[in-house]
Amino acid sequence: MKKARDEDWAWGYLTRLLSFRPRSEAELRGRLAAKGCPLEVVERVLAKAREAGLVDDKLFARLYAEDRLLSRPRSRRLLAQELRAKGLPEELAARAAAGALPELSERELAERALSRRLPLWQGLPAEKRKRRAYGFLLRRGFSPSLAREVVEELVEGEGA
Repeated sequence: MKKARDEDWAWGYLTRLLSFRPRSEAELRGRLAAKGCPLEVVERVLAKAREAGLVDDKLFARLYAEDRLLSRPRSRRLLAQELRAKGLPEELAARAAAGALPELSERELAERALSRRLPLWQGLPAEKRKRRAYGFLLRRGFSPSLAREVVEELVEGEGA
């Protein structure tokens, strides 16, 4: 009888977690294990969730990648790294990052990211703005050469 209660509790917890946002199977496995759920119960509940269509790592990866690129633009390399940190296999993470919003190039993503940030540095001297912009783009995973090009174009263009 205890196993049935464990499974009922785990199912309730899993559906509650998914009601907040989609999650990868590895995230759910980790959260259930952290609550002390026995491994066999975790696996049964995850199998039930897969069958019900509640857990789909491919769909999760695609949705997460598109949302991140639209809401907080970053390089696709950094995006793939984030997906791997969510427990997705390297190949799936790389494919999802590369396939997300194919109409946007890395340069366009960098420009979008920086254009949202530049107004915050409006009153600063040009050199300080450039340094901050360059560092910001590097932290977002863009290559140093692309970051330099975009900073020169956007910061210098703004000053003109």
